[in-house]
Amino acid sequence: MFPTTSKTVSMNNDKKFSQLLQVKKVRKRLSSKDHRNEGQDKFREQNSSDYFMLREYFLLFGLLRLIGINVEENAKNKTNKDSQDHKTRSIKERIVHFFENCLKYFVFGTMYSRNLFAVVPIMFLKDIKVDLIRVFQSLLFTTFYTCIYRKRHTMLRISKDIGYIYKQLPNCICKEKKCFFTGVLVFEITALVCRLVLFYGMPSNRDNYQNRVFELCQETGAPPMVTAKLLFVVESLSFIIAIIALSVFVTYYSLTCSFVRDVFKCLLVQMHRFESSNDFKMLHSTYECIMKKLNYMDSEFSFLAFVTILINTSSLFWDVYRLAFYKNTASGYVLYTLSGIFFLVLLLQLMISGCASNELANEVRVLIQCLPRKSVENEQNINFFKKTLLQDNGLTLWKIYVMDRSLVISLFGTLLSYGILLGTLGKTNYD
Repeated sequence: MFPTTSKTVSMNNDKKFSQLLQVKKVRKRLSSKDHRNEGQDKFREQNSSDYFMLREYFLLFGLLRLIGINVEENAKNKTNKDSQDHKTRSIKERIVHFFENCLKYFVFGTMYSRNLFAVVPIMFLKDIKVDLIRVFQSLLFTTFYTCIYRKRHTMLRISKDIGYIYKQLPNCICKEKKCFFTGVLVFEITALVCRLVLFYGMPSNRDNYQNRVFELCQETGAPPMVTAKLLFVVESLSFIIAIIALSVFVTYYSLTCSFVRDVFKCLLVQMHRFESSNDFKMLHSTYECIMKKLNYMDSEFSFLAFVTILINTSSLFWDVYRLAFYKNTASGYVLYTLSGIFFLVLLLQLMISGCASNELANEVRVLIQCLPRKSVENEQNINFFKKTLLQDNGLTLWKIYVMDRSLVISLFGTLLSYGILLGTLGKTNYD
């Protein structure tokens, strides 16, 4: 009895051991296949047009993330919801999400508290000319930052959609444009840092700031030292956040317009090689897609473009006015010159990008109307195509003014006329 039972037990153990070995082999095969599939998916993602576009916008989206605007937040949440490990997220992701929310609320608190601090001197001080300008500036900055935060997912969607249109065009080669725009962005941020150092390093500006704070504290009864430090921190941080957001949006707008122009150029090349009805169908679909994206971009960003033009023109006018009619020291001239160059570069970058995109869009529309449509069989497609051609397409400023070359001339003419008017009527000495 005993030897037979021992034999059966050993045989059962051998069977279990062999089954465990088979299970381990199957798991290894499955894991190796999963790793291969993951590697293939990563390779496909890195070679896709969407990944190329996100790589071009990587620096811009990273800077927005530093000021509390996470552009890829919605996409990450969707991927986490679709995955099986959504319930067991890592502690690292939770900590990062917590700090991102803290940064977002801190930035919003800083931007809106500056509005409050800008309104308080108007209620207690007598000379409120400079304070009115600060209120106007702080309201513009807060409105601009809030609009960018609300459009953060739209920025990601438009960049991916343009990558999809790139993928449809075989002759359209994705060119890396981030080097030029990154250089412009670095120049703008460098000018911002120099402006802040010079502004708060000038003795006259520092003394005027302290005198106004002490006068405000006497009227309100607040402690002078704490109030001065708090106002300094809030104004500095809000100005830095707003200027970074302004620079990033202008760079994003210009970069997106450059990709749209590349698609239009490819369409122009294909129109000159037009041969068959299949070419017309492909041109029709591509033109329809890119014009939808251009109109969608205008509907989402036209107000932001208008606010950007308003901020840059008012700041440029104020800097040039102080250079021309006020008495300044050497550091003052350097300060206002750097600030004027900064806002001038942003202004020209936005206007030239929009004007060039509208000109190419009009050129493509004129040429595509001249193509023969007899090869198209469906009349409904022709009628729909005519509707897209007859619509007013292009980039505008809050649906008020279409961006063209006359905008640049009229804008600088307006600045010059108002500068001469205020220079002759206002005071020309600055103590």
